Amino acid sequence: MSDMEENRRAQRAKYETDTRPPASLGKEEFLAWRSPREVQSGPKPLDNQTWHWLVRTRLSAYSANERFEGPSSYEAGPGWCFDRFGMSQTLLPDGRAVYIAGEHEDHYDPDFYIYNDVVVVGPDDTIQIYGYSREQFPATDFHSATLVGNSIYIIGCLGYPEERIFGVTPIYRLSLSTWCIERVPTSGQSPGWIHRHEAQLSDDGHSIVITGGSCCHSASRLTTENIDSWSLDLNTGCWTRLTSLNWPQWSMHRADGKCNRLWDLRRALWCHEPPHFGITDDWKFDDAPNFAELEKLYRIEDGAPPPIEGNESGEYNVVIDGVTVRFTEEMFSVDVLVKGHLKPERLKQIQDQTMKVLANLEGAEWVLETDPEQPGNNDI
Repeated sequence: MSDMEENRRAQRAKYETDTRPPASLGKEEFLAWRSPREVQSGPKPLDNQTWHWLVRTRLSAYSANERFEGPSSYEAGPGWCFDRFGMSQTLLPDGRAVYIAGEHEDHYDPDFYIYNDVVVVGPDDTIQIYGYSREQFPATDFHSATLVGNSIYIIGCLGYPEERIFGVTPIYRLSLSTWCIERVPTSGQSPGWIHRHEAQLSDDGHSIVITGGSCCHSASRLTTENIDSWSLDLNTGCWTRLTSLNWPQWSMHRADGKCNRLWDLRRALWCHEPPHFGITDDWKFDDAPNFAELEKLYRIEDGAPPPIEGNESGEYNVVIDGVTVRFTEEMFSVDVLVKGHLKPERLKQIQDQTMKVLANLEGAEWVLETDPEQPGNNDI
């Protein structure tokens, strides 16, 4: 290990254990830089002692604000921080790390914010922070960042719901010479508004291949899994769809828009059979949990084997007519992916039976949503 690498690790360990602000950073300066900063045009350097301290410590906005007894975020708005989800990190050959955008907290938290900045950390722990206007570079999170020569291609985004352009895949190019960000025009069939995906530069360096992730659709809150591969030609900006699995996908959620009780039900069952000492289920509903009905969930026919839990939380798999059907339980929905092709009447049976059990479990009507533009859904 080189002396520089040893020093970097030592500095990193120091920051992870010592989150105290520097002695020269006072409350007045903290408050001056407490909040995210909007700029008219970028790249605009936004280096300051407060943000450098937060980059090094990755303290949450709440914790940093508490250190200086700052104003409530309910009144003053979200605080700036470097404790982010969906932020990309790209390592450069010279040892620098480029961090792009990301979000802090969930939408219901007063410190929720989606960033549109770039932070560069050098091998000697120097820090540079650049800001951009929202027109140059919108709020971006859960994107991919691919190093291509002296540029980073920023592909995809989750973003704020009102800023999503459905059917379009946002692409931006960050110059590592000037730190300018520009939109990349494209053509062809793109994966759409994609996020949480993987991006890989081709062996010849002429294209970027996109796999995995999820796509948002305009018809509703529907989000479907990206099950195909896509290629972006870096010379022409043309998208090419590499695969066409056309597997059916759909989503089910309560008609009243409320979050479902599936997590509560499964926790109650876990605490009930067998009882776990000292752990309560915290069941907060008037009616008792219906474990008998929960036992029927995702069993399409009487006597069918129970679903098998998947690798991810809330994931359950069943095999129907030799085809795996995956059910994923989210806070507001149950998302379904059929990993193959079934007869239309079989798909209808899966939907009807699942919706019936869900309605019985919740004591509320459920509705089904599909993306009609997905070829695999034409049989539903």
